[in-house]
This record gives sequence, C-alpha cells and structure tokens, in this order.
Amino acid sequence: MYPETKAKIAQSKIELRNLRKKADDRGLTAQEFLVYELEREGIYRHTEENQCDFLVMGSHGAKGLKKILGSNTQRVVRNSTSPVLVVRDRPQNFEVKNIVFAANFEEKVLPAFLKVCDFAEIMQAKIHLLYVNVPYNFRETDKVEKEMNAFTKKCSGEDFSVNIFNALNEERGILKFAKGVGADMIAVTAQGKKGFMKIMSPSITESLINNSNLPVLSVNTTQ
Repeated sequence: MYPETKAKIAQSKIELRNLRKKADDRGLTAQEFLVYELEREGIYRHTEENQCDFLVMGSHGAKGLKKILGSNTQRVVRNSTSPVLVVRDRPQNFEVKNIVFAANFEEKVLPAFLKVCDFAEIMQAKIHLLYVNVPYNFRETDKVEKEMNAFTKKCSGEDFSVNIFNALNEERGILKFAKGVGADMIAVTAQGKKGFMKIMSPSITESLINNSNLPVLSVNTTQ
C-alpha cells in the first residue's frame, strides 16, 4: 500500500527479468521468484519447497556490530543444509580451475569433501587439500598427511595435491596459501554453533566470507 514499497517491488521485478534474460542468453533454464518475507526465512522456505541443492549468494562483507552478530549471508551459511557459494567481488571471468579445500580432515568432514569433489568434477578443477598447522594445535606432518591421503582414496579419479601450511591462525593460513597457488575458490566446511557462542564467536568460514576476495564454497557438516 506504500508508494516506496511498490517502487521497490517494481524495480526488483525488472532486475529479476534482466537476470533471467542473461541466463537465457547463455543457454540456461532459469525461473524468477519474488518472495515477500524476511530474507533468510524466505531463502530457507524457498530452498526447501523447491528442493534446491545449491545456493549462490552475494556478500559485501560485514563490519562493526554486524561482523559480530553476523550478516544475512553468514546466517544462511550457518544453517543451510545445501552447499552455499558466496561471491563477494564479481569476477570478470568466473573460471574455477584451482580449488583450495581447507579442513581438519576428521571422518565427519568426508561427506562435505565428497560434495566439493562433485563440484570440482563439474568445473574440471584441481583440488588443493590444505591443513593449516597453527601454534595452539600443532600436529606432526606425517600424521596429517596420512589422514589427508586417506581422503583422496575416497574420491578416485580426481586431481589432488596434499598441502600442510604453517600459520598463526587458520584464516591467515588459508588466505596466504590460496594466494600462493593462484586459487580461484576456497572451499570450507561450516559447523553450526548453538546458543551464545553461535552469536559471539564467528567461525573460520564466516571470517573468510568477510575477508576473502575469492568466492567461498561452504558445505555444512552438521546437517
């Protein structure tokens, strides 16, 4: 009933049509939806009703209080049962040939890793397995390599490299390694927190979304 709201709805419809046309021009089948709900609730409902198995979201990064409490994109990453690809800076040519998959390589990470393998196969990309060795949780190289090599055997036919990188913290190590290998994307696992810590302690995944210029693919291990 408000002119400002009607104007925003009209503009949204125009932008959706333009996006669909871009998809059509590239030979893709696209549908457009306009949902009148709070953003993340609308996303959850839409993905469930349409059985979406992959989400793509934009992000401008979070600052100040929003960085502590979490942006809309961060909240979706925490709770989505489907993999979420977050693109902060629009790439000139979205070509993924090198993916850095950073994890602790425990058994519970395996289902998420297999989803990353599926994505890499579609993109014909090489996966760089990365374990970041940090001072407060230092592990010996031979033990970590054994666990990482066991992961590669679960996904035969893929192109992997196994890497251990020493850094002061995980986020710093991931970003420095990704830059060193010329990565096009960072893939990580999201492990949802509960209660107060979920609000006050952003995960490594969410920190990367805030600070990485590369697209970040997040796969939830708790769903």
